[in-house]
Amino acid sequence: MVPLLPLVKQTVSEYQMKVISNFSMKNIFLLTKLNNIMRLMIKTPKKLIIGASVLVILLLVIYFSFLNNSNQAQQQLEGMWLRSDGTYKIEIEKVQDEGKLVAAYFNPNPINIGRSGWRIQNEELQIYIELQDENYPGSIYQLTYDNESDMLWGTYYQAVSKQTFEVNF
Repeated sequence: MVPLLPLVKQTVSEYQMKVISNFSMKNIFLLTKLNNIMRLMIKTPKKLIIGASVLVILLLVIYFSFLNNSNQAQQQLEGMWLRSDGTYKIEIEKVQDEGKLVAAYFNPNPINIGRSGWRIQNEELQIYIELQDENYPGSIYQLTYDNESDMLWGTYYQAVSKQTFEVNF
C-alpha cells in the first residue's frame, strides 16, 4: 500500500507555491491555516480523516475566492478606458483567469500589444500592458484600479525616450 500522506503534503505544497502570488492577504491566511492542518495530520492517524476533510473544504474556499477575484476583475476592468491627457485609449476586451488580459491600445490608431495581464496584489487590482510597435517597442503601462473613482492610475514608460509619466484613465 502506498502511503498517501506524503503525496497529499507534496501536492498541497506545490499548489501553494503555484497560486500564492495571485492571492489576497485573506487567502494567504487560509493557506497558513492549511499548512497547520497538514502538520496535525502527520501527528496522528485519527486526525488524518478530519484533517483531510478540512483540507478539502479549505481548498474549495481558496478556489472559489480566486474565482471571485477573477469575476470582480472582469466587472471592473472590461470596457473602453480613455486617458485623461489625450486620445490614448485602452480597450479591455476580456479579463481571463490566471492573470490574462485581452486588450487593445489606440493612439488614436491601433498600436500592437506584446503582453498584457492583471493581478491582485496587496488587495489592489493591477494591470500591465506592454506595447510592441514602431515608436513604442517595450513601452509599458502599469496601472492600478481605484474603486472609489472608477479609474486606472499609474505610470507609462515610453521606451524610446526613456521617460516615465504619471497617467490615469
